[in-house]
Amino acid sequence: MRSRAVRIWAASTAGAAALTVGLVAGAPTGAGAAPHTARAAATAEVVRHGQPSLYAKNVDTMLGFYRDAFGFQVDFRYPGTGHAVFGTVSLGDSYFLTFATYEVIKDSTPLKHIGPGKRKQSEIVVITTDVDALYKKALRAGAKGLMAPRDQQWGERSAYVSDPEGNLVQLSTHNGS
Repeated sequence: MRSRAVRIWAASTAGAAALTVGLVAGAPTGAGAAPHTARAAATAEVVRHGQPSLYAKNVDTMLGFYRDAFGFQVDFRYPGTGHAVFGTVSLGDSYFLTFATYEVIKDSTPLKHIGPGKRKQSEIVVITTDVDALYKKALRAGAKGLMAPRDQQWGERSAYVSDPEGNLVQLSTHNGS
């Protein structure tokens, strides 16, 4: 089991390195990474064991949406000026999401057949103490409402919206929270 974990870690590290090299190699001269706050250096030091990464046509739209709709902080945007091809947001100290354009993934990895699709088979879950308020905030920020807040039989209150790329976002809390 340990050797399998090491192989998975090595493959993930190699993929991240290839993406990073591709991003740097494809950057315009003088373009640099732009942390939005001093917190970006601190987030780089946090040990992460994984994070969701969403592909998008427009990374800036996604960074702004997750900031405005759900209260995420924009930690990193690349390149610093012009059209962003990669970015990271965080919520608190342990919830990170990354965004990359379809084009940069196609150019820097062997994943050539990716692109926007109508079938979404995954979701981002944002845990909150007030699903109703966060649902309204997300709608004001441009989310498409898919399921208004409601109590589930297993004791959770939840709602669904979609982000500007059509990714499913579940807003969730437990009734007793």
